[in-house]
Amino acid sequence: MGRLWILWLLSLSAESQTLQEVTLYSFEHNYQLQILEQKLAILAQQATLVATLSDPILKLGINDLPLDNPLSRNVEAMQNQFITLSQRLPLSDKLERSSEVEYAKQALVEQEKVILKVRIASEIRQSFIEVAFAKKRLRILDQYIAFLKQPLKLIVHLSAVEQNMLESYIQTQLLQEHYRLEREVSLERIAIAKEQVERIGNLQVEQFEGGVVAKNYLEDDQATLLARLVLQNPELKKSALQNVVEGKNIALSTAREQADITITGGYYQRFDREDYLSVSVSYPLYVRNRQSKEKIQAMRRADIASLSYQERKASLLQGLKIRLHQLHTLDRELTLLIQSQEKIRKLIDTTKAKLGSGEGSLRHYYGLFTQKTDNALAINQKRLALALVENQISQLLGGV
Repeated sequence: MGRLWILWLLSLSAESQTLQEVTLYSFEHNYQLQILEQKLAILAQQATLVATLSDPILKLGINDLPLDNPLSRNVEAMQNQFITLSQRLPLSDKLERSSEVEYAKQALVEQEKVILKVRIASEIRQSFIEVAFAKKRLRILDQYIAFLKQPLKLIVHLSAVEQNMLESYIQTQLLQEHYRLEREVSLERIAIAKEQVERIGNLQVEQFEGGVVAKNYLEDDQATLLARLVLQNPELKKSALQNVVEGKNIALSTAREQADITITGGYYQRFDREDYLSVSVSYPLYVRNRQSKEKIQAMRRADIASLSYQERKASLLQGLKIRLHQLHTLDRELTLLIQSQEKIRKLIDTTKAKLGSGEGSLRHYYGLFTQKTDNALAINQKRLALALVENQISQLLGGV
């Protein structure tokens, strides 16, 4: 089933794709995620390796080899040839502790994968948002550019009162050129969004199908969102897991305070004399307090990890509060722009009615349409800013 799923992803058309399709494809093909998968495989093997006893040491040799007659092997009793086998044995549970550290590191890398997936999803969502609002901006600009073509044709047919409008003619041409440049900027933003998707997921997308559903975080209680961040933020979870790793390292350093022993068994063969066996036990002397100092360092690293968690938590919570303030500010600004939009529409209707009765000014009428377009562009820009801030909040809350 998993193979069929991957084949389906590979068969997706690059012509038009939805947000979900692009996100899933990027999860499969992002290089950084593939690197983390390899790291996980290494850590999984390392957890087994560190729990295994060290390899035994085989030693072969000859004792008391006379230089004047190297082939003589029966002159002295100490002359012999031997074979020994040594094995290092821990007296503490440091092998198990070492394995626990590697498993904790594995969980840390798993969380790095979650963080990366959240970031990938957020960046792709941002690309879809920017494309959607760039297309909306293009529609607004195209409508106005088409509208501006009308006064250029009508100026020559105006009444005597309105014929002296060379300045208006020039201004209309300048407006057309200005909004054509604005249109090029919007097209460039769409092109940049496509490049971003290709950078993240190795996928070329010609058309972005569908949009991004608004989160409407303004309707949520701030305390609830802050609590969700503490529970769900992937970076904060990683920081908590780092505390676990350092705690395991303290336990490992405690186990390492107990020295290992090495047991050696040997068989010694002598010519013209009896062979004999030898057994010895070696034990290192910890006289320089190196192990206790390493434990102190492990405890300090644990303190640093705990402080880092608190610092990261405070920073993320403050970041969420700032973004919520930005949402409220943008929402109020958007409300004002929408109110201005209604006023401009009323003025256009009034001016159009006056033109019908021969009382209004055509210049004023077209000027109001320019205001209407600028207002529509400003509303679109505010809504884009709102959507981008909501996307940032979704990332803080661990949304994929």
